Amino acid sequence: RRAPQVVVFDPPPAFKAMVDGRARNEALIKRVVAVAGDTVEVRDGRLLVNGVAQDEDGFVNERPAYEMPKATVPPDCVFVLGDNRNQSLDGHIWGFLPTKNVIGRAVFKYWPPQRLGPIVFPEGRYG
Repeated sequence: RRAPQVVVFDPPPAFKAMVDGRARNEALIKRVVAVAGDTVEVRDGRLLVNGVAQDEDGFVNERPAYEMPKATVPPDCVFVLGDNRNQSLDGHIWGFLPTKNVIGRAVFKYWPPQRLGPIVFPEGRYG
């Protein structure tokens, strides 16, 4: 497996319904943590992909304070989470992202200013 990519995407209908008309035309940015066919769950503050706890300490702000039951990513979809796990309106709330909604891959971060620079994709196996 490749390292998780940070992608820019058009929000899916489930997200748009949740924000009730606000930010309907804005693109979002999140990290792809699982792809079609993968199982994904959040348990005991850890993200598990295909039953393997992921090492996310290099890019998440804090470990998740929520639980998410195991689910399988459907065909033509990915599962995305924000790096600010506990404040992010992301896949753990609105579900899977159709790949057709992906606009592109993020390569540079500018916020917060003290972390300005290229987006680092950790080395190693994922899943």
